[in-house]
Amino acid sequence: MSLMLDDDYPEALGLIATAAYAWLTTRLKLDHQPAAEAALSIAEAARKELGGGMLYIPKGTAWELSARDREIYARFRGDNYDQLAREFQLTEMRIRQIVDRCRRTDLKDRQAGLF
Repeated sequence: MSLMLDDDYPEALGLIATAAYAWLTTRLKLDHQPAAEAALSIAEAARKELGGGMLYIPKGTAWELSARDREIYARFRGDNYDQLAREFQLTEMRIRQIVDRCRRTDLKDRQAGLF
């Protein structure tokens, strides 16, 4: 089943409701009716909170990459560049760059109060 919306329902809100419905039914395994009601409630909350303004919704690529990079750094053991490169489908050079950048950031954050 899919979410059925009125033809005159705003397109942007329909996209929000459809995305929410898909997530609720696939990730949370909700049945059609509660997922549809929740999805429409989410779209209506967005309309009430954000409606009337010009809103740009970023793709979040930088945030996703940042989360990926943090995971790589957390899993880095000092000798597993090649393993991480395979797991994350990156070059070993790129893994080294990510680890170095994360290490510098981590060090800077931990030493911020020393200066």
